[in-house]
Amino acid sequence: MHEDLLRHIWSKQLFDSTRLVTTDGRAVRILNAGVLQRGSGPDFRNATVIIDGTTFSGDIEFHRTFDDWKAHKHHTDPNYNSVILHVVLQGNAEGTQSHSGRNIPTLILEPFLFQSVNHLSDQLSREEFSSKKDAIKCAAVNDSIESGLLKDWIRTLYRERLQEKVLRLHERLCDIIITQQRIIGEPHPPYNEVVDDIPIPDANIDKQLFKQKISWEQLLYEEVMDGLGYSNNREPMKKLAENISLIQLLSLRHADESQHLLLQKMSKQVRHDEHVINELSAIQIEAILFMASRLLPSINETSDQDSKVYIHTLHSAWKELPKKISLPQIDHLEWVFSPTRPSNFPTIRIAAASVFLQKLLYQSLFKSVVTIVSGKYSSPLSKIEQLVKLFNTGDHPFWKYHYSFTEATHKKHAILGESRINDIIVNTIIPFVCLYSKVFGKEDIFEHSLNIAVELPLLEDNSILRTMNKQLIKDKLKIEFAYQQQGLIQLYKRYCVVERCNECEIGRNLQHDFNC
Repeated sequence: MHEDLLRHIWSKQLFDSTRLVTTDGRAVRILNAGVLQRGSGPDFRNATVIIDGTTFSGDIEFHRTFDDWKAHKHHTDPNYNSVILHVVLQGNAEGTQSHSGRNIPTLILEPFLFQSVNHLSDQLSREEFSSKKDAIKCAAVNDSIESGLLKDWIRTLYRERLQEKVLRLHERLCDIIITQQRIIGEPHPPYNEVVDDIPIPDANIDKQLFKQKISWEQLLYEEVMDGLGYSNNREPMKKLAENISLIQLLSLRHADESQHLLLQKMSKQVRHDEHVINELSAIQIEAILFMASRLLPSINETSDQDSKVYIHTLHSAWKELPKKISLPQIDHLEWVFSPTRPSNFPTIRIAAASVFLQKLLYQSLFKSVVTIVSGKYSSPLSKIEQLVKLFNTGDHPFWKYHYSFTEATHKKHAILGESRINDIIVNTIIPFVCLYSKVFGKEDIFEHSLNIAVELPLLEDNSILRTMNKQLIKDKLKIEFAYQQQGLIQLYKRYCVVERCNECEIGRNLQHDFNC
Protein backbone atom coordinates (compact mmCIF):
# COMPACT_ATOMS: atom_id res chain seq x y z
CA MET A 1 0.00 0.00 0.00
CA HIS A 2 1.43 3.36 -1.04
CA GLU A 3 1.38 6.23 1.45
CA ASP A 4 -0.55 8.25 -1.15
CA LEU A 5 -3.60 6.27 -0.04
CA LEU A 6 -3.14 7.53 3.52
CA ARG A 7 -2.86 11.10 2.27
CA HIS A 8 -6.02 10.58 0.20
CA ILE A 9 -7.90 9.22 3.25
CA TRP A 10 -6.82 12.22 5.31
CA SER A 11 -7.59 14.80 2.60
CA LYS A 12 -11.08 13.39 1.99
CA GLN A 13 -11.67 12.75 5.72
CA LEU A 14 -12.82 9.19 5.02
CA PHE A 15 -13.11 8.31 8.70
CA ASP A 16 -15.23 9.09 11.74
CA SER A 17 -13.59 12.29 12.94
CA THR A 18 -15.87 12.50 15.98
CA ARG A 19 -14.30 9.49 17.73
CA LEU A 20 -10.59 10.03 17.14
CA VAL A 21 -8.26 9.38 20.07
CA THR A 22 -4.49 9.17 20.38
CA THR A 23 -2.73 5.98 21.43
CA ASP A 24 -2.64 7.27 25.01
CA GLY A 25 -6.40 7.94 25.06
CA ARG A 26 -6.60 11.70 24.39
CA ALA A 27 -9.47 12.98 22.22
CA VAL A 28 -8.49 14.48 18.85
CA ARG A 29 -10.50 17.07 16.93
CA ILE A 30 -9.42 18.29 13.49
CA LEU A 31 -9.85 22.01 12.84
CA ASN A 32 -7.68 22.20 9.73
CA ALA A 33 -6.38 19.07 7.97
CA GLY A 34 -3.44 21.03 6.54
CA VAL A 35 -2.00 21.44 3.04
CA LEU A 36 -0.51 18.45 1.23
CA GLN A 37 3.27 18.75 0.80
CA ARG A 38 4.73 16.63 -2.01
CA GLY A 39 8.40 17.40 -1.41
CA SER A 40 10.63 16.47 1.48
CA GLY A 41 9.46 17.02 5.05
CA PRO A 42 6.12 16.30 6.74
CA ASP A 43 3.18 15.24 4.56
CA PHE A 44 0.72 18.00 5.54
CA ARG A 45 1.75 21.54 6.48
CA ASN A 46 -0.03 24.15 8.59
CA ALA A 47 -2.59 21.83 10.18
CA THR A 48 -4.55 22.69 13.35
CA VAL A 49 -5.86 20.06 15.76
CA ILE A 50 -7.21 20.04 19.29
CA ILE A 51 -5.78 17.29 21.49
CA ASP A 52 -7.34 16.85 24.92
CA GLY A 53 -8.55 20.46 24.88
CA THR A 54 -5.25 22.01 23.77
CA THR A 55 -4.94 23.53 20.29
CA PHE A 56 -1.83 22.64 18.27
CA SER A 57 -0.73 24.19 14.96
CA GLY A 58 1.97 22.58 12.86
CA ASP A 59 2.59 19.62 10.57
CA ILE A 60 1.24 16.08 10.28
CA GLU A 61 3.20 13.02 9.16
CA PHE A 62 1.68 9.79 7.81
CA HIS A 63 3.03 6.24 7.79
CA ARG A 64 1.76 2.74 7.31
CA THR A 65 3.10 1.57 10.70
CA PHE A 66 4.99 2.98 13.66
CA ASP A 67 8.23 1.42 12.41
CA ASP A 68 8.38 3.80 9.44
CA TRP A 69 9.07 6.81 11.69
CA LYS A 70 12.46 5.45 12.70
CA ALA A 71 13.05 3.59 9.44
CA HIS A 72 12.80 6.93 7.62
CA LYS A 73 15.13 8.53 10.22
CA HIS A 74 12.56 11.17 11.21
CA HIS A 75 13.62 10.85 14.85
CA THR A 76 17.06 12.23 13.88
CA ASP A 77 15.79 14.87 11.43
CA PRO A 78 15.09 18.37 12.80
CA ASN A 79 12.77 19.02 9.83
CA TYR A 80 10.20 16.89 11.69
CA ASN A 81 10.35 18.84 14.95
CA SER A 82 7.27 20.73 13.70
CA VAL A 83 5.09 17.59 13.62
CA ILE A 84 2.11 17.89 15.99
CA LEU A 85 0.46 14.56 15.11
CA HIS A 86 1.84 11.26 13.81
CA VAL A 87 -0.88 9.31 11.95
CA VAL A 88 -0.37 5.61 11.17
CA LEU A 89 -2.77 3.23 9.50
CA GLN A 90 -2.33 0.29 11.83
CA GLY A 91 -0.21 -1.16 14.62
CA ASN A 92 0.13 -1.34 18.37
CA ALA A 93 0.36 1.64 20.66
CA GLU A 94 3.91 2.96 20.54
CA GLY A 95 5.48 6.33 21.24
CA THR A 96 6.84 8.74 18.65
CA GLN A 97 9.69 11.07 19.52
CA SER A 98 11.06 14.04 17.59
CA HIS A 99 14.69 14.97 17.08
CA SER A 100 14.27 17.57 19.83
CA GLY A 101 13.16 14.86 22.27
CA ARG A 102 9.48 15.83 22.31
CA ASN A 103 6.87 13.08 22.52
CA ILE A 104 4.56 13.45 19.52
CA PRO A 105 0.88 12.42 19.90
CA THR A 106 0.11 9.43 17.67
CA LEU A 107 -3.17 8.37 16.07
CA ILE A 108 -3.94 4.88 14.68
CA LEU A 109 -6.43 5.58 11.89
CA GLU A 110 -7.69 2.15 10.80
CA PRO A 111 -10.26 1.65 13.63
CA PHE A 112 -12.02 4.87 12.59
CA LEU A 113 -12.23 4.28 8.80
CA PHE A 114 -15.67 4.31 7.21
CA GLN A 115 -14.68 1.42 4.90
CA SER A 116 -11.93 -1.20 4.61
CA VAL A 117 -8.49 -0.23 3.33
CA ASN A 118 -8.91 -2.42 0.23
CA HIS A 119 -12.25 -0.78 -0.59
CA LEU A 120 -10.77 2.71 -0.20
CA SER A 121 -7.80 1.76 -2.38
CA ASP A 122 -10.13 0.51 -5.12
CA GLN A 123 -12.21 3.68 -4.78
CA LEU A 124 -9.11 5.87 -5.22
CA SER A 125 -8.11 3.94 -8.35
CA ARG A 126 -11.60 4.32 -9.82
CA GLU A 127 -11.64 8.06 -9.14
CA GLU A 128 -8.27 8.54 -10.81
CA PHE A 129 -9.37 6.52 -13.85
CA SER A 130 -12.72 8.28 -14.05
CA SER A 131 -11.13 11.74 -13.91
CA LYS A 132 -9.02 10.86 -16.95
CA LYS A 133 -11.83 9.50 -19.13
CA ASP A 134 -14.72 11.83 -18.30
CA ALA A 135 -15.73 14.29 -21.00
CA ILE A 136 -14.70 17.90 -20.55
CA LYS A 137 -17.71 20.17 -20.13
CA CYS A 138 -17.48 21.93 -23.50
CA ALA A 139 -16.78 18.79 -25.54
CA ALA A 140 -20.12 18.82 -27.36
CA VAL A 141 -20.17 22.54 -28.21
CA ASN A 142 -16.58 23.65 -28.88
CA ASP A 143 -16.46 22.91 -32.64
CA SER A 144 -16.80 26.63 -33.40
CA ILE A 145 -13.61 27.61 -31.57
CA GLU A 146 -11.09 29.09 -34.01
CA SER A 147 -7.60 27.67 -34.28
CA GLY A 148 -5.98 31.06 -33.62
CA LEU A 149 -7.72 31.47 -30.25
CA LEU A 150 -6.89 27.88 -29.36
CA LYS A 151 -3.23 28.32 -30.28
CA ASP A 152 -2.83 31.56 -28.31
CA TRP A 153 -4.62 30.18 -25.24
CA ILE A 154 -2.51 27.02 -25.19
CA ARG A 155 0.64 29.13 -25.40
CA THR A 156 -0.58 31.30 -22.51
CA LEU A 157 -1.35 28.21 -20.45
CA TYR A 158 2.15 26.87 -21.09
CA ARG A 159 3.57 30.07 -19.60
CA GLU A 160 1.20 29.66 -16.65
CA ARG A 161 2.32 26.05 -16.12
CA LEU A 162 5.95 27.10 -16.38
CA GLN A 163 5.43 29.83 -13.78
CA GLU A 164 3.88 27.33 -11.37
CA LYS A 165 6.91 25.08 -11.76
CA VAL A 166 9.31 28.00 -11.22
CA LEU A 167 7.52 28.96 -8.00
CA ARG A 168 7.64 25.36 -6.77
CA LEU A 169 11.35 25.14 -7.57
CA HIS A 170 11.97 28.40 -5.74
CA GLU A 171 10.26 27.05 -2.62
CA ARG A 172 12.33 23.89 -2.77
CA LEU A 173 15.54 25.87 -3.32
CA CYS A 174 14.83 27.85 -0.16
CA ASP A 175 14.26 24.59 1.74
CA ILE A 176 17.58 23.22 0.46
CA ILE A 177 19.48 26.35 1.45
CA ILE A 178 18.04 26.31 4.97
CA THR A 179 18.76 22.58 5.39
CA GLN A 180 22.30 22.87 4.09
CA GLN A 181 23.10 25.72 6.43
CA ARG A 182 22.33 23.43 9.34
CA ILE A 183 24.69 20.84 7.85
CA ILE A 184 27.63 22.90 6.70
CA GLY A 185 27.50 25.68 9.29
CA GLU A 186 29.11 28.36 7.16
CA PRO A 187 28.18 29.53 3.65
CA HIS A 188 30.16 28.17 0.73
CA PRO A 189 32.04 30.73 -1.42
CA PRO A 190 29.78 32.48 -3.94
CA TYR A 191 29.47 30.95 -7.39
CA ASN A 192 32.03 32.82 -9.49
CA GLU A 193 29.78 33.74 -12.40
CA VAL A 194 27.06 35.66 -10.58
CA VAL A 195 27.00 39.32 -9.67
CA ASP A 196 26.54 40.72 -6.19
CA ASP A 197 23.67 43.12 -6.83
CA ILE A 198 20.82 40.78 -7.68
CA PRO A 199 17.06 40.84 -7.05
CA ILE A 200 16.19 37.87 -4.84
CA PRO A 201 12.59 36.60 -4.69
CA ASP A 202 10.79 37.12 -1.40
CA ALA A 203 12.30 34.73 1.14
CA ASN A 204 13.53 35.08 4.68
CA ILE A 205 17.03 34.02 3.59
CA ASP A 206 20.26 35.98 3.25
CA LYS A 207 20.53 36.76 -0.46
CA GLN A 208 24.19 35.71 -0.45
CA LEU A 209 23.10 32.15 0.27
CA PHE A 210 21.38 32.00 -3.13
CA LYS A 211 24.84 32.17 -4.68
CA GLN A 212 25.94 28.79 -3.35
CA LYS A 213 26.48 26.47 -6.27
CA ILE A 214 25.88 23.36 -4.14
CA SER A 215 22.28 24.44 -3.44
CA TRP A 216 21.49 24.87 -7.13
CA GLU A 217 23.17 21.57 -7.95
CA GLN A 218 21.12 19.76 -5.28
CA LEU A 219 17.95 21.24 -6.75
CA LEU A 220 18.95 20.16 -10.26
CA TYR A 221 19.82 16.69 -8.91
CA GLU A 222 16.41 16.26 -7.27
CA GLU A 223 14.46 17.51 -10.27
CA VAL A 224 16.28 15.33 -12.80
CA MET A 225 15.71 12.33 -10.54
CA ASP A 226 12.03 13.27 -10.47
CA GLY A 227 12.02 13.30 -14.28
CA LEU A 228 13.83 9.96 -14.46
CA GLY A 229 11.15 8.46 -12.25
CA TYR A 230 8.54 9.34 -14.87
CA SER A 231 5.01 8.68 -13.59
CA ASN A 232 5.23 5.49 -11.54
CA ASN A 233 8.56 6.01 -9.74
CA ARG A 234 8.72 9.78 -9.41
CA GLU A 235 8.34 9.85 -5.61
CA PRO A 236 10.98 7.23 -4.68
CA MET A 237 13.48 8.62 -7.22
CA LYS A 238 13.17 12.09 -5.75
CA LYS A 239 13.34 10.66 -2.24
CA LEU A 240 16.57 8.91 -3.25
CA ALA A 241 18.09 12.27 -4.25
CA GLU A 242 17.03 13.79 -0.93
CA ASN A 243 18.32 10.82 1.09
CA ILE A 244 21.68 10.69 -0.70
CA SER A 245 22.43 14.40 -1.05
CA LEU A 246 25.36 15.96 -2.89
CA ILE A 247 26.85 17.07 0.42
CA GLN A 248 26.87 13.46 1.59
CA LEU A 249 28.50 12.31 -1.63
CA LEU A 250 31.09 15.05 -1.52
CA SER A 251 31.95 14.06 2.05
CA LEU A 252 33.05 10.66 0.74
CA ARG A 253 35.91 12.19 -1.19
CA HIS A 254 39.12 11.73 0.75
CA ALA A 255 42.68 12.98 0.71
CA ASP A 256 45.70 10.86 -0.08
CA GLU A 257 48.35 12.60 1.98
CA SER A 258 51.34 11.03 0.24
CA GLN A 259 50.01 12.08 -3.16
CA HIS A 260 49.29 15.52 -1.75
CA LEU A 261 52.89 15.95 -0.62
CA LEU A 262 54.17 14.71 -3.96
CA LEU A 263 52.05 17.23 -5.85
CA GLN A 264 53.20 20.00 -3.55
CA LYS A 265 56.75 19.37 -4.69
CA MET A 266 55.70 19.20 -8.33
CA SER A 267 53.50 22.30 -8.44
CA LYS A 268 53.94 25.70 -6.88
CA GLN A 269 50.18 26.22 -7.21
CA VAL A 270 49.25 23.73 -4.49
CA ARG A 271 48.91 25.49 -1.14
CA HIS A 272 49.80 23.78 2.11
CA ASP A 273 46.20 23.88 3.33
CA GLU A 274 44.78 22.16 0.22
CA HIS A 275 43.96 18.48 -0.17
CA VAL A 276 44.11 16.33 -3.25
CA ILE A 277 40.62 14.93 -3.58
CA ASN A 278 39.93 11.56 -5.15
CA GLU A 279 36.73 11.42 -7.13
CA LEU A 280 34.15 8.71 -6.60
CA SER A 281 34.29 6.28 -9.50
CA ALA A 282 31.28 5.59 -11.71
CA ILE A 283 30.84 2.13 -10.18
CA GLN A 284 31.02 3.57 -6.65
CA ILE A 285 28.25 6.06 -7.43
CA GLU A 286 26.14 3.25 -8.89
CA ALA A 287 26.77 1.15 -5.78
CA ILE A 288 25.70 3.99 -3.47
CA LEU A 289 22.44 4.64 -5.32
CA PHE A 290 21.53 0.96 -5.65
CA MET A 291 22.29 0.29 -2.00
CA ALA A 292 20.28 3.35 -0.96
CA SER A 293 17.36 2.27 -3.16
CA ARG A 294 17.34 -1.20 -1.57
CA LEU A 295 17.19 -2.65 -5.10
CA LEU A 296 20.66 -4.26 -5.17
CA PRO A 297 20.18 -8.05 -4.87
CA SER A 298 22.62 -10.68 -3.67
CA ILE A 299 24.54 -12.76 -6.21
CA ASN A 300 22.39 -15.81 -5.44
CA GLU A 301 19.19 -14.07 -6.57
CA THR A 302 19.98 -14.40 -10.29
CA SER A 303 21.14 -17.12 -12.66
CA ASP A 304 22.43 -14.69 -15.30
CA GLN A 305 26.24 -14.83 -15.26
CA ASP A 306 26.75 -11.21 -16.33
CA SER A 307 24.38 -10.15 -13.57
CA LYS A 308 26.33 -12.14 -10.98
CA VAL A 309 29.58 -10.41 -12.00
CA TYR A 310 28.01 -6.95 -12.01
CA ILE A 311 26.25 -7.46 -8.66
CA HIS A 312 29.53 -8.67 -7.13
CA THR A 313 31.29 -5.58 -8.53
CA LEU A 314 28.72 -3.27 -6.98
CA HIS A 315 28.93 -4.96 -3.57
CA SER A 316 32.72 -4.73 -3.71
CA ALA A 317 32.61 -1.06 -4.70
CA TRP A 318 30.33 -0.34 -1.74
CA LYS A 319 32.69 -2.10 0.68
CA GLU A 320 35.67 -0.16 -0.69
CA LEU A 321 34.20 3.29 -0.08
CA PRO A 322 36.47 5.42 2.15
CA LYS A 323 33.64 5.69 4.66
CA LYS A 324 30.00 4.69 4.87
CA ILE A 325 27.05 7.06 4.69
CA SER A 326 23.69 6.62 6.34
CA LEU A 327 21.07 5.10 4.07
CA PRO A 328 17.53 6.16 5.03
CA GLN A 329 15.01 3.45 4.30
CA ILE A 330 13.20 3.31 0.97
CA ASP A 331 10.72 0.47 1.17
CA HIS A 332 11.02 -1.88 -1.81
CA LEU A 333 7.23 -1.67 -2.17
CA GLU A 334 7.58 1.98 -3.18
CA TRP A 335 9.29 0.95 -6.44
CA VAL A 336 6.96 0.09 -9.31
CA PHE A 337 8.03 -2.47 -11.94
CA SER A 338 4.58 -3.45 -13.13
CA PRO A 339 2.68 -2.02 -14.89
CA THR A 340 5.77 -0.24 -16.24
CA ARG A 341 7.60 -0.64 -19.53
CA PRO A 342 11.08 -2.18 -19.11
CA SER A 343 12.72 1.04 -20.33
CA ASN A 344 11.11 2.79 -17.34
CA PHE A 345 12.14 0.21 -14.73
CA PRO A 346 13.64 1.94 -11.67
CA THR A 347 16.82 -0.16 -12.00
CA ILE A 348 17.81 1.18 -15.41
CA ARG A 349 16.70 4.68 -14.43
CA ILE A 350 19.00 4.57 -11.38
CA ALA A 351 21.81 3.46 -13.69
CA ALA A 352 21.11 6.55 -15.83
CA ALA A 353 21.02 8.69 -12.68
CA SER A 354 24.52 7.45 -11.78
CA VAL A 355 25.91 8.80 -15.07
CA PHE A 356 24.11 12.10 -14.59
CA LEU A 357 25.34 12.35 -10.99
CA GLN A 358 28.97 11.88 -11.97
CA LYS A 359 28.61 14.71 -14.50
CA LEU A 360 27.02 16.90 -11.85
CA LEU A 361 29.73 16.19 -9.29
CA TYR A 362 32.81 16.32 -11.47
CA GLN A 363 32.03 17.73 -14.92
CA SER A 364 30.31 21.05 -14.08
CA LEU A 365 26.93 19.95 -15.42
CA PHE A 366 25.08 22.81 -13.72
CA LYS A 367 27.35 25.40 -15.31
CA SER A 368 27.11 23.66 -18.69
CA VAL A 369 23.31 23.74 -18.62
CA VAL A 370 23.20 27.48 -17.91
CA THR A 371 25.95 28.18 -20.47
CA ILE A 372 24.17 26.27 -23.24
CA VAL A 373 20.78 27.88 -22.62
CA SER A 374 22.21 31.40 -22.35
CA GLY A 375 24.34 31.16 -25.50
CA LYS A 376 23.83 34.29 -27.59
CA TYR A 377 25.02 32.89 -30.90
CA SER A 378 23.37 29.46 -30.94
CA SER A 379 19.92 28.77 -32.34
CA PRO A 380 17.26 27.14 -30.14
CA LEU A 381 17.53 23.93 -32.16
CA SER A 382 21.30 23.90 -31.71
CA LYS A 383 20.86 24.37 -27.97
CA ILE A 384 18.43 21.47 -27.85
CA GLU A 385 21.00 19.27 -29.61
CA GLN A 386 23.66 20.34 -27.10
CA LEU A 387 21.40 19.63 -24.12
CA VAL A 388 20.45 16.20 -25.48
CA LYS A 389 24.14 15.42 -25.93
CA LEU A 390 24.90 16.71 -22.43
CA PHE A 391 22.34 14.36 -20.86
CA ASN A 392 23.21 11.40 -23.06
CA THR A 393 24.26 8.53 -20.79
CA GLY A 394 26.24 6.64 -23.43
CA ASP A 395 26.77 2.89 -23.41
CA HIS A 396 27.04 0.81 -20.24
CA PRO A 397 28.65 -2.66 -20.40
CA PHE A 398 25.86 -4.16 -18.30
CA TRP A 399 22.76 -2.00 -18.67
CA LYS A 400 22.82 -1.83 -22.48
CA TYR A 401 21.69 -5.48 -22.40
CA HIS A 402 19.65 -5.40 -19.16
CA TYR A 403 16.61 -3.60 -17.76
CA SER A 404 16.90 -5.27 -14.35
CA PHE A 405 19.43 -7.30 -12.40
CA THR A 406 17.77 -10.64 -13.08
CA GLU A 407 17.32 -10.98 -16.84
CA ALA A 408 19.34 -10.16 -19.95
CA THR A 409 17.92 -8.96 -23.27
CA HIS A 410 19.25 -9.96 -26.67
CA LYS A 411 18.74 -6.54 -28.22
CA LYS A 412 21.00 -3.64 -27.30
CA HIS A 413 19.19 -0.54 -26.01
CA ALA A 414 19.99 2.96 -24.73
CA ILE A 415 20.06 3.53 -20.97
CA LEU A 416 18.11 6.75 -21.48
CA GLY A 417 16.25 7.46 -24.70
CA GLU A 418 16.12 10.83 -26.44
CA SER A 419 12.38 11.17 -25.78
CA ARG A 420 12.97 10.94 -22.03
CA ILE A 421 15.82 13.48 -22.30
CA ASN A 422 13.47 15.87 -24.13
CA ASP A 423 10.93 15.35 -21.36
CA ILE A 424 13.56 16.27 -18.76
CA ILE A 425 14.51 19.36 -20.78
CA VAL A 426 10.93 20.68 -20.96
CA ASN A 427 9.83 19.70 -17.45
CA THR A 428 13.08 20.24 -15.53
CA ILE A 429 15.79 22.17 -17.37
CA ILE A 430 13.62 24.98 -18.75
CA PRO A 431 11.91 25.75 -15.39
CA PHE A 432 15.24 25.38 -13.58
CA VAL A 433 17.06 27.87 -15.82
CA CYS A 434 14.06 30.21 -15.70
CA LEU A 435 14.34 30.23 -11.91
CA TYR A 436 18.07 30.90 -12.20
CA SER A 437 17.39 33.82 -14.53
CA LYS A 438 14.77 35.30 -12.22
CA VAL A 439 16.89 34.98 -9.08
CA PHE A 440 19.92 36.58 -10.68
CA GLY A 441 18.04 39.16 -12.74
CA LYS A 442 19.10 37.75 -16.10
CA GLU A 443 16.02 38.33 -18.25
CA ASP A 444 17.94 37.50 -21.42
CA ILE A 445 18.45 33.94 -20.15
CA PHE A 446 14.74 33.70 -19.40
CA GLU A 447 13.92 34.59 -23.01
CA HIS A 448 16.50 32.10 -24.28
CA SER A 449 14.78 29.42 -22.19
CA LEU A 450 11.39 30.20 -23.71
CA ASN A 451 12.86 30.15 -27.22
CA ILE A 452 14.12 26.63 -26.55
CA ALA A 453 10.81 25.56 -25.06
CA VAL A 454 8.78 26.47 -28.14
CA GLU A 455 11.08 24.41 -30.40
CA LEU A 456 11.14 21.18 -28.41
CA PRO A 457 9.57 18.27 -30.31
CA LEU A 458 6.50 16.38 -29.15
CA LEU A 459 6.83 14.23 -26.04
CA GLU A 460 5.16 10.88 -25.43
CA ASP A 461 1.39 10.78 -25.61
CA ASN A 462 -0.72 10.16 -22.49
CA SER A 463 -4.38 9.77 -21.50
CA ILE A 464 -4.86 13.50 -20.80
CA LEU A 465 -3.49 14.53 -24.19
CA ARG A 466 -5.61 11.91 -25.95
CA THR A 467 -8.68 13.23 -24.14
CA MET A 468 -7.94 16.84 -25.10
CA ASN A 469 -7.15 15.96 -28.71
CA LYS A 470 -10.39 14.03 -29.05
CA GLN A 471 -12.69 16.41 -27.17
CA LEU A 472 -11.17 19.84 -27.87
CA ILE A 473 -8.56 19.96 -30.64
CA LYS A 474 -10.55 17.82 -33.12
CA ASP A 475 -8.15 18.61 -35.99
CA LYS A 476 -8.72 22.37 -35.53
CA LEU A 477 -5.02 22.77 -34.69
CA LYS A 478 -1.96 20.65 -35.36
CA ILE A 479 -0.12 19.94 -32.11
CA GLU A 480 3.56 19.96 -33.12
CA PHE A 481 5.59 20.94 -30.05
CA ALA A 482 6.08 19.89 -26.45
CA TYR A 483 5.03 23.29 -25.09
CA GLN A 484 1.59 22.82 -26.70
CA GLN A 485 1.24 19.48 -24.93
CA GLN A 486 2.19 21.20 -21.67
CA GLY A 487 -0.43 23.88 -22.29
CA LEU A 488 -3.12 21.24 -22.91
CA ILE A 489 -2.20 19.44 -19.70
CA GLN A 490 -2.46 22.74 -17.82
CA LEU A 491 -5.85 23.43 -19.40
CA TYR A 492 -7.18 20.01 -18.45
CA LYS A 493 -5.88 19.92 -14.87
CA ARG A 494 -6.36 23.54 -13.85
CA TYR A 495 -9.52 24.45 -15.76
CA CYS A 496 -11.47 21.52 -17.25
CA VAL A 497 -11.39 19.10 -14.31
CA VAL A 498 -12.35 21.79 -11.77
CA GLU A 499 -14.77 23.46 -14.22
CA ARG A 500 -13.18 26.93 -14.22
CA CYS A 501 -14.94 27.56 -17.55
CA ASN A 502 -15.59 31.25 -16.80
CA GLU A 503 -11.83 31.79 -16.43
CA CYS A 504 -10.98 29.91 -19.62
CA GLU A 505 -10.75 31.73 -22.97
CA ILE A 506 -12.57 28.84 -24.63
CA GLY A 507 -15.29 28.76 -21.97
CA ARG A 508 -15.85 32.53 -22.20
CA ASN A 509 -16.29 32.26 -25.97
CA LEU A 510 -18.85 29.50 -25.48
CA GLN A 511 -20.80 31.04 -22.61
CA HIS A 512 -23.93 31.36 -24.77
CA ASP A 513 -23.73 27.71 -25.85
CA PHE A 514 -23.58 26.01 -22.46
CA ASN A 515 -24.00 26.82 -18.80
CA CYS A 516 -20.86 26.52 -16.69
